[in-house]
Amino acid sequence: MRRIFFIGLGLACICCSCSVKRHLTRAEARVEGMYAQTENWDRVPVRSITWDQAVSILMRHNVSVLEVEDQIRQAERDSLSVYTEMVPGLSYYSYITRSLSKLTTPVNADEMNHSVNVTFGMPALTQIPYRLYSAKVRTISAMKAKEGRCREAISRLYKLVREREVDTRLRALEQKTPEEMKNSDRFGGVMQRDQDEQYWRGIAKQLGRSDARWNILPESMPHIVWQQYQNRLDRLSELVACQYAMRLEQARMAQYNVALNYLPTINTSIYSPSLFSSSGGIYQGAFLDMDDTRINLSISYTVDTKLYNWYNYKQSKDRYEREKLKLVDEMIDHRARIQKIRSSMDEYHHWRNFMLKHIDYLNAKKITTAEEYIERAKGIYGMRRELLEQEKKSIESEAAIVLEYGMPNESAP
Repeated sequence: MRRIFFIGLGLACICCSCSVKRHLTRAEARVEGMYAQTENWDRVPVRSITWDQAVSILMRHNVSVLEVEDQIRQAERDSLSVYTEMVPGLSYYSYITRSLSKLTTPVNADEMNHSVNVTFGMPALTQIPYRLYSAKVRTISAMKAKEGRCREAISRLYKLVREREVDTRLRALEQKTPEEMKNSDRFGGVMQRDQDEQYWRGIAKQLGRSDARWNILPESMPHIVWQQYQNRLDRLSELVACQYAMRLEQARMAQYNVALNYLPTINTSIYSPSLFSSSGGIYQGAFLDMDDTRINLSISYTVDTKLYNWYNYKQSKDRYEREKLKLVDEMIDHRARIQKIRSSMDEYHHWRNFMLKHIDYLNAKKITTAEEYIERAKGIYGMRRELLEQEKKSIESEAAIVLEYGMPNESAP
């Protein structure tokens, strides 16, 4: 018998090994087919879309956003499971037993055993409020996490499109300006193939769609008006404030969960025989009736003589205090980062206004010779190019503002 067992085990291992290899071979074939269907970036069509259409595609196809949506659905199911656990379950069970000497004979109804059972389960009554509240907190946290992921993706998308737009204007300025009116330090960087590929792939990654080279029309994008954001920089955005609050609440709930151990445990259960049972033709029929059904209620309380709960409560309380200290440190860093953005943007806009006024002054200035005209054209060309280059550098700060407070249509006026 032992030999037969080991032979069967060996055959099972061989079959499993062959099955794994067969399935891997099929998976490799599918992967090869998927790879064959992919195209180089320069072969896929160019499709022009507006900013709103791009955001809509991002919300539906961005991988990081979809991952958080799974967390939202899981949290919502956890909230519902508190109630569904109280719903009776219905199960069917069947089996047959016979001696080895009768394996070749037909099976008759008398050898069949089957039953239909009803199962009841109820969570501890003292845990229901905590579980409901905890599940709702996780749901809200997942929703805010999705909002944060969306804002990160939109911020990256904004940065890509704005940089591309400024580069296009730089190339246009370079092409329209005559050679004799350019400064010696020419614009040194037209978009090469690698730069184009990096841009298209960056857009496709944020949108979650690689079936086209998505051309997001710059004129359809909301404009970042710095003055609209200046008054908001002294306080946290609603999203960041909620994320900080969720962290504190989760730490507080951990402390509350330990404190529940000091309450008595109240359990309820319902016992009943099988709803229907049949055993080898001996007896069969329904057995569920009011007299045989019992509802049990138990109350238990354990004195914390070993102080385990007390130590856990102290630790959770200390963790809550440490979480508050960590938040204070992060808020200090956050305020310093926002202050750097404010200083950078203020300096840029002051400088930009000065340059624009100086260009207007030079355009209004009267000239009398060709040399003065060429010299003025060179100066204006250099200043316009410098304006575009500095605008490109300021996009980093603009993207940080979008990440913090959202796009203009999401911001308070």
